[in-house]
Amino acid sequence: MKIRNLFWGLFFVTIGVLVLLANLGSLNFDMTYIWKFWPVIFILLGLSYFTTNSIVKGFLSAISAIIIAVALFAFFNSIFWFVRGNDFFDNHSDYSISSDSDSSNYSTEYNPSISKADFYFDAGAGTFNIKDTTTQLMSAHIIGHKNLYLLENEISNGNAIVRFKMKKRSFTFFNGINSHNYAEISLNPNPVWNLNFNCGAADMNFDFTPFKTENINVKMGAAKIKLKLGNKSGLTTLNLHAGVSSIEILVPESSGCRIVVKSGLSDKELNGFNKVSNNEYQTDNFDQAKDKIYLHLDAGISSIHVDRYTGSGW
Repeated sequence: MKIRNLFWGLFFVTIGVLVLLANLGSLNFDMTYIWKFWPVIFILLGLSYFTTNSIVKGFLSAISAIIIAVALFAFFNSIFWFVRGNDFFDNHSDYSISSDSDSSNYSTEYNPSISKADFYFDAGAGTFNIKDTTTQLMSAHIIGHKNLYLLENEISNGNAIVRFKMKKRSFTFFNGINSHNYAEISLNPNPVWNLNFNCGAADMNFDFTPFKTENINVKMGAAKIKLKLGNKSGLTTLNLHAGVSSIEILVPESSGCRIVVKSGLSDKELNGFNKVSNNEYQTDNFDQAKDKIYLHLDAGISSIHVDRYTGSGW
């Protein structure tokens, strides 16, 4: 068999299998990050030039075909989520859902001895909001499927770890945003929080101004995120990794803020920031400000908008 025929045969077979499994709902993991690994193709093709063995060349060609098919499938799916997702996001800023939809409530009890808390949120597609405080350590109201999430927590020596994740992150090709996965999450304002979010195609609205946030880590695929930071902890670091996304971040005008951006084909709008070096920006008051915020933004094909605010609200 010719190597060219082997390559294209496996390429089309892989694409067909992926679409078929996706339509059957059998791809139970988030593919929005996979397309980032496409440079592996060049490694494999480069290795093929170092050998004259037809079997090795055929093997490398076969692996390359599969990787290209998977990467293209994931990439164009991300583009699809982003284009279609913008329409969904714009029409669902005030989320509403029929009264006959299932809903669930989750919470973990607050202990006054807790001084620091780590929160891990792992979900696929949906709409996720954080803005309100709670007397519990963490509480959540879910509208959608019953018992969709799993809540775990550990408390030891004044430190708490809360893990809140979807039991199944399913993937369905050409099926739009999952409008039956809405999470309203509330946190206790007393502990210092380290927050970790891992989401797929989602609409995320996070207002952290009521909370003491030390570290915020966000990994998202084709998503829209609106994030407002406060200055109650004195020092906050945000690490955000995005695929094809719309990113809006608000920081207090009184805080000094530094941004490091690693982006591919991203559109950047950084209001009130001066460029200090390659891919690095900061506010005029960064050195003098008592409170500081560090933003590390790693985005693919995204729209990035960072602005400063003085009052309350969005």
